[in-house]
Amino acid sequence: MAINLTAKASDRLSERFKLASCTEGIFSQKYDWTGVATVKVYTLDDLKLNDYNREAVSNRFGNLEEVGDTVQELTVMQDKSFNGAIDKGNNTSQLQIKSAAGVLRQNIDSVIIPELDKYRLKKLAEGAGTKAHSVTLSKTDIVEKLMAGGAAMSNENVPQKDRVIFIGVTTAIKLKIAEQVLGIEKSGEKALVNGVIGAIDGAQVRIVPDSYLPEGCLFIIAAKGAAVAPKKIETFRVLSDHPDIDGHVVQGRVLHDCFVLKAKEKGIYAAFSTAAG
Repeated sequence: MAINLTAKASDRLSERFKLASCTEGIFSQKYDWTGVATVKVYTLDDLKLNDYNREAVSNRFGNLEEVGDTVQELTVMQDKSFNGAIDKGNNTSQLQIKSAAGVLRQNIDSVIIPELDKYRLKKLAEGAGTKAHSVTLSKTDIVEKLMAGGAAMSNENVPQKDRVIFIGVTTAIKLKIAEQVLGIEKSGEKALVNGVIGAIDGAQVRIVPDSYLPEGCLFIIAAKGAAVAPKKIETFRVLSDHPDIDGHVVQGRVLHDCFVLKAKEKGIYAAFSTAAG
């Protein structure tokens, strides 16, 4: 750890670049982890479809069968935290540039939010119900392959409404210069926020840093509600009376996770440049 005491410097702090969350808004809010670590999600099994028998004395609808179900247990496991001290003596020798509230805000923006986004995208890619491997993309076929991913979801009865495409910024260059997207869906020009640049085949396109996607993953198409991303604990605080520090202590903790719902896994499509993913 280095503490750089200032001989003479500006009292204006140079803040790091930061991004707002790119994954918020796509997760189901139907399940509640309040007071528990694990939630069991039940899905009803389909009943066998029979030919109705008008001549039968009994069981005209077919043999009576008990309605079954499957269960998925979702246990929140990701417990992340940070803990930093701002010593009053050091801060007075640095023109008091370290505002405790500012440090807290920076670590939420620059550490917590990227951590959650990367983890969520990793879990979406891993849990995708449909995966395409050894995919190559060029400016001439990227739109077609994005639409093919959407078609694969539609063939699994996934609603076309509320889909989001997550694509790395380098891969997105091919999308931006593709002839098929030049001039279309210009409403996207009004939505340049959190990486949103517009829509392809009705799916909102969100450009993310390359490092946010798992290695080898080119893009992910996710239907809203196909996954859940609980945050059981969000603690962010500034302590001014810590017994071991003359100054302030800045602390943060997030207990979170992300799960693709098995019954809705076909609502996630992931394309990989590698043979496995």
